[in-house]
Amino acid sequence: MRSWALTLLLPLLAIPPVHAAPLGLAWGVVAEPATAGALTPGQVAEHLEFLQAHGWRAVKSGELGGAGTGERSVLLSFDDPASALRYVVPLLELYQMPAVVTVGPVQTSDPALTPVLEGLAASPWVELIPRVEETGTAETPAVWCEAGVSPAGREEEKLSRLSRSLAAQVARLREITGVAPAGVAWAPGTWSGPGERVAAGLGLTVRLPTFTEMPPVLDPPRIALYAVPSWAGIWALVQAGAHWDPRDHPVRFVEVDAAWICVGGDPEARVARIVEVVRRLGLNGVRILPGGPAGTWFATAAAPVRGDVVGPLARALHGAGVRWVIVDLPAASGDPGRDVALALDLFRAVDADIAVLPAAARPQDRLGEAVLSVRPAARLAWSDEGRAFHLTPAAPGQQAPRGLTVSSITVAAADAEAARRAVAGWEWIGLPVELAEAGVGSGLRSLAAFALPR
Repeated sequence: MRSWALTLLLPLLAIPPVHAAPLGLAWGVVAEPATAGALTPGQVAEHLEFLQAHGWRAVKSGELGGAGTGERSVLLSFDDPASALRYVVPLLELYQMPAVVTVGPVQTSDPALTPVLEGLAASPWVELIPRVEETGTAETPAVWCEAGVSPAGREEEKLSRLSRSLAAQVARLREITGVAPAGVAWAPGTWSGPGERVAAGLGLTVRLPTFTEMPPVLDPPRIALYAVPSWAGIWALVQAGAHWDPRDHPVRFVEVDAAWICVGGDPEARVARIVEVVRRLGLNGVRILPGGPAGTWFATAAAPVRGDVVGPLARALHGAGVRWVIVDLPAASGDPGRDVALALDLFRAVDADIAVLPAAARPQDRLGEAVLSVRPAARLAWSDEGRAFHLTPAAPGQQAPRGLTVSSITVAAADAEAARRAVAGWEWIGLPVELAEAGVGSGLRSLAAFALPR
């Protein structure tokens, strides 16, 4: 089933992965004939044949973290039980490769799918595990520019709902298969540290969060799954193996103080302006300043609340395709307990990719631990002088990446400053939102240093 293109690319694809953690791949609906958003059985067969031909060994979830896993280990996952039974199981048998099939709450409770789940359970190549699809409300919360937003009960209600749903899924799969599932998968955007603790309380020790972009490297029993898109060919699998996508780097971001959203007029219109700036300038990141101990722009009980801005703003930007959401933690207040409480509430409110800690914080401090307890996939960064920061290295031995928001006050000067920083090796460079809007108005000619690869 190899195509001529596959043959031509084999020398390039022999490059070993840059990490030793098992690769995780998740396929959605498989359909024949092809339908929008679905992969065909032929595409899946080509993917499996490619992996097998290049020495990748498919592992079961129970093997994760063991001596048999390593840089050529892959965990296969399929998210649509009906098409998995019809099209995927024969391919797993052909290639002698095990896989997990994830089952969402609606699928678990649908009586019409019982024969499908029983058929999957009967295959020695399939392991059924529950999938978390939604932990919050369906609607996106609106921006609020007023004091006194109450956080009471939000997190508890969401986790209670997740616990009930997941417990029902576990019980149903145990009834069908005769054994309790050992793992759980999260649909993109639903994974969090508190959700992990709910899963652990139900005995689900293998954690499989799913990402639509290049996934982070996680240590077992966590395995990051790359959601293979319907258009994907072998290059998507190679990129997932490298855990790097050239569209993600360098990072050019717009910096927004949450208070700017509520300066005047319609706050939703100001959010739309930021989204438009990001789109027009081709930026792939945003840096959000969420307030401080004297008053915050996210729901918390640890400080006065000026409004609920940070979470809705980050969700709007993620929805617009922004890859990197950077959030600065409030400056230290002198009360470590209060600072940790603020960090926890901030990262419950926003699914951030980068958390910029105050300069005085250190990796062993509770502040960083608090962030990662809520958002395990987040990377930590530390403030430097001015608006600069440095990130933790992506891997041991690598140089710490550096970032900053330019300090210049005109578009031309900001562009020149950014150009100097880029030449000096700064990969993460940002513009204040006012300068970014001015750059849009100047026809973009003065912002060449912010151009990203296409």
